[in-house]
Amino acid sequence: MGAFGTAASDFMEERMKGLAEETVQEGFVILPGAQLRPLLPESEHTAFARFWSDLPLDTTLHDGGRYRHRRYGRLRVEIGDDGAEFEVLPHKTFRQDGIPLWKGADREFAPAGEEALLHPAMTALVGFDTDLARSITGRRSWEVGIHLIRMVAHAGEQGLPTPEGRHRDGHCYIGMHLVRREDCVGGESTVYPDSGEAVRLTLTEPMDSIFVDDRLVTHEVSPTVAVGETGIRDMLLVDINPLGSDA
Repeated sequence: MGAFGTAASDFMEERMKGLAEETVQEGFVILPGAQLRPLLPESEHTAFARFWSDLPLDTTLHDGGRYRHRRYGRLRVEIGDDGAEFEVLPHKTFRQDGIPLWKGADREFAPAGEEALLHPAMTALVGFDTDLARSITGRRSWEVGIHLIRMVAHAGEQGLPTPEGRHRDGHCYIGMHLVRREDCVGGESTVYPDSGEAVRLTLTEPMDSIFVDDRLVTHEVSPTVAVGETGIRDMLLVDINPLGSDA
């Protein structure tokens, strides 16, 4: 297990209530990377980004595409009065029966290692996401799915961040964090609240993030196109559900 840092706790204490209220009202909240990067020294972010250089090809894509690389892992998060604690859960297949493209499919992704799952940058981001979920719901025990995803756009081809199109993932909350973006255009995120206008934005700076209540919004990301030979968009997706719940 690991503990969530003091600096992050101070940040959350100041900001969490307002972010929780905004999420309840709008169904999502946008977090510029400048707000999240101070959770850890720059050296930790640099080390953290290296985990995305060792992602095997996602072989579950229906179109046979070679544009997505991925690892998956799970954590148990317990939020106490002094911060969050983290425990790596056994690896298992991943299902999204609420999405027609993946219904009935037990997708097998390469496991994320404990070094990545308990890295200080990972626990800072997951700690932030789950504490925001706690601030909204009052719950302190969470099961978290961790997706390390690299979208690769090759010259003359598109990288499809969401081949399923506009969708809900079937979780309570989702944290979407940009880790790295190089030599590509596109990758515009669109969030569609059940009530209200769609919001479009492009995550461009490290740790630019979106936190959504997946029950109140649908969302999608447009394809990326390489500027030159190869474009890269690295994302950390954090699926958040009450411990012992399917969503």
